[in-house]
Amino acid sequence: MTPRGTRLTLAAALMLPIAALAISWAVTHHQAQQGQDWLVPIQGYDPRDLLRGHYVQYRYDWPTSPRQQTESAVTPGAADALCIIGSAPNIRAAWPLPGSPDPAVEKECAIVLRGTLGTRREIRGLDSGIFYASQSEALVLSRKLADPDVQGLVRVRVRPDGILHPIGLEFRRRQRPRP
Repeated sequence: MTPRGTRLTLAAALMLPIAALAISWAVTHHQAQQGQDWLVPIQGYDPRDLLRGHYVQYRYDWPTSPRQQTESAVTPGAADALCIIGSAPNIRAAWPLPGSPDPAVEKECAIVLRGTLGTRREIRGLDSGIFYASQSEALVLSRKLADPDVQGLVRVRVRPDGILHPIGLEFRRRQRPRP
């Protein structure tokens, strides 16, 4: 092989991993942009470890329906899949789905959420999650989540396969019951 052919082969060999990385990034980015945004009520707690990064940890506060309370002893957060009733981005109710997929039951759902496998201990499927933020933003968010007059909501993007990814946190004044 000529020196010029060797250089071309070496250049092609070096470009192959870069091209594979670019394709992998493009596919991941495309998947992250797919899906619908939903607002999920949360309860906040924040055992932040400053050595591991700045984040706010929270628990989902799934609104349950009378159906869920009578049909299932499983809480929504402990389920592998949830049936969500409502229209994006607002959730009216959520209840656990049985272990095996049932198209007839899932047809009633606006969307079916599925817990992720192999996640970190801070993210427990449909029970809790974390939202990464700067140190100053994490402190402000933690204070808001601790305020009993404010309802925290996490905006999640739900992919077509039912996996949710947090996008941001929002806050609303809690509605006080009228006497």
